[in-house]
Amino acid sequence: KGHQVMKFSPDGKLLLTIGKPGGGRDPDYFWQPNAVITASNGDIYVAEGHTNAANASARVYRFDKSGKLLATFGKRGQGGAPEELLQPHALAFDSKGRLFIGDRSNNRIVIVDKDFKHIETWTQFSRPSGIFIDKNDVIYVADSESGTVEPTRKDWTRGIRIGSAKDGKITAFIPDPDTTQRSTSSAEGVAVDAQGVIYGAEVGQRALKRYVRKP
Repeated sequence: KGHQVMKFSPDGKLLLTIGKPGGGRDPDYFWQPNAVITASNGDIYVAEGHTNAANASARVYRFDKSGKLLATFGKRGQGGAPEELLQPHALAFDSKGRLFIGDRSNNRIVIVDKDFKHIETWTQFSRPSGIFIDKNDVIYVADSESGTVEPTRKDWTRGIRIGSAKDGKITAFIPDPDTTQRSTSSAEGVAVDAQGVIYGAEVGQRALKRYVRKP
């Protein structure tokens, strides 16, 4: 169940491969990688562990731009400490270079610096499957599993929460178009273009929805 992370040029040329073919566990990687993002200096961060199983990997790797492993952060846990992760599912950087880790099955976002030093933990964005932060530090967080999908989250409505990456204040919410579904999830990935148009990638429905701000 492991995979490699590959870097390509705009014209499709393979530039870099990180990981062992087929993946694996220590000292090999990756095992069910969930997200990858590149810092402004070229460092590459990869989150792995797409399961809550007792033997799951739950951590974030940091590599330099050549693919050399520099550090890791996290271990499987119930969120009793910042490094206790359970299915880290999303990564995003803000304008200050802070890394936002969507610790999905612990229902929180863990914020660290580039060296994995803990800064803050947020729970107000619910159960994060996807995170996007724009150039103005507006944060968009997709919660695809609350409500009828996740029995332990019945008091939360799934959808896309929008707020400030600076202070964590939520300013808007786009609810799931269908909150009655029980076996499929809605927007799991989220991205925003330069015009502020929001895109929600729905895994269960195999669809992409486009949201435009009303005049």
